[in-house]
Amino acid sequence: MRNSDTDATAPSSDTAELPAGGPFPQLYSEEQLYLPPSADRHARGVPGIVGDLLGAGSQEERHHLIQGVLNALGFDWLGYGTITYLRGRWWPLSFFTAYANPEWVQRYFSHRLYEMDLRQQGVPASSLPLVWDVEQIESAPLSAAASTAEDPAGQRQRFVDDLLASGIRSGLMFRLASPTQVNQYTVISLQSSEPGRRWITDEVVGQALTVGLSLHEYLSRHSRMPGESGAARIEISTTQQYILQHLLQGRSDKEIANRLDLSAHTVDYHMRQLRRRFAARNRVQLVNAVQQGDSDFGVLSET
Repeated sequence: MRNSDTDATAPSSDTAELPAGGPFPQLYSEEQLYLPPSADRHARGVPGIVGDLLGAGSQEERHHLIQGVLNALGFDWLGYGTITYLRGRWWPLSFFTAYANPEWVQRYFSHRLYEMDLRQQGVPASSLPLVWDVEQIESAPLSAAASTAEDPAGQRQRFVDDLLASGIRSGLMFRLASPTQVNQYTVISLQSSEPGRRWITDEVVGQALTVGLSLHEYLSRHSRMPGESGAARIEISTTQQYILQHLLQGRSDKEIANRLDLSAHTVDYHMRQLRRRFAARNRVQLVNAVQQGDSDFGVLSET
């Protein structure tokens, strides 16, 4: 179940302090979403499913649309959420509940099953999907992080038992890196009550990716949550984005300068700007502000 690409690019964060229990995920449903007035519900050039979602007249119509597409492929549920990589582990930040298995959502977060979710460790860093079934999870080797936990085998069995209790037997999962936020990813998971994974052929995988990416397009580009605005974002340049990425991987200013082909003076300048924008007095506070989700930031320019 492990892949050589799995955590090859996952950054280390030895200087960051992990909040007790990790970040608390935000659960939200379709009732909390709206289409801004500027959204073109009949926009040309968007994928078919995205256009259908934009053109749907109600939540019920959108739910019927997605459920119909899933069932046609052999899936029953679709999970969509964001995660971050902290202290060598994956932690959930948010989760869209509209098309997910409600019993599994309740178990996954209340029982903290994400702490023993071997599927996250098996998803390739290349964004290719992981096809899985319950039997594979039961037989997969425990990761280094999991092996340090108390009773890892028992936790893994709890994970499997809760999957079975929720009626979930197989599925696929893939991960998309955020284009603007360091160390943050979107995870899309399609789940089925069908046992085994041989039925998930290359053709099914291709169509499932289309469904998942279409929902991602709809949720990330066309819909909004009430009160959401860009005013709360901390805007940084592309250079500062790269500097932050290396900082979160534990590199010194000198190492960052060498890797980005910048002068030490330039790196020092950008580090001072980043500390000011994130209200941090030192490197540790800057790392904490980014990794603990205290701030949201995006890219302003190429400078």
